[in-house]
Amino acid sequence: MDIKNNDDLKIAVLKAIDDSGYKKSFIADKMGISRQAFSNFLNKSNFSLDDANKILNVINMYSNTVIHKKD
Repeated sequence: MDIKNNDDLKIAVLKAIDDSGYKKSFIADKMGISRQAFSNFLNKSNFSLDDANKILNVINMYSNTVIHKKD
């Protein structure tokens, strides 16, 4: 999946959560926050790669960023 903005990143993380089989409440608990706080965390307007990695770490996944030169 090409990730071009924060919304794409959020969608990719949500897909990773779905693919992992972990429930969002489990992830929230492992992050030390409530389920509602986790929902707010996912929906914040400035969702970052660091935020994504916090979640991906809990579900035993990681991101791989590649920078390409434009033609």
